[in-house]
Amino acid sequence: MLSKHPERCKYPHGHTRTVEVIVSGDSLDGHGMLVDFKALKLAMNDYIERYDHAMAVNSNDPILPALRALYPEDAMVIFENQEPTTEAIAKDIYDFVEATLKAGFHQGQYTIEPDRVQIERIRVWETPSSWAEYGA
Repeated sequence: MLSKHPERCKYPHGHTRTVEVIVSGDSLDGHGMLVDFKALKLAMNDYIERYDHAMAVNSNDPILPALRALYPEDAMVIFENQEPTTEAIAKDIYDFVEATLKAGFHQGQYTIEPDRVQIERIRVWETPSSWAEYGA
């Protein structure tokens, strides 16, 4: 919901989004990979999944109190003082991935060594023909 939008985007609506993650690094690991894409997907999965079937809302939206009364907290992603645009989602995911790559990740046999891989940019597709990109 984009509370400041003059037309229909101010009402609850959905998108089928696709997220592209572009990473870089200086060398390949012992398996000939910069990063195992399965490890990257595991590192991001829970964070990305929080958007699935959730309502993204500006913290200043006047109907947020009513939404909080109707829906559980995990059914909403609250954007502090900003509209939950595709651009804002791209930056949010970028910030998360950047922090994860700096800290490193380990789950089972999948590992991303700290500071070995850098995030270049995140592209979030809103529809098959429109997207926003965020990068440093």
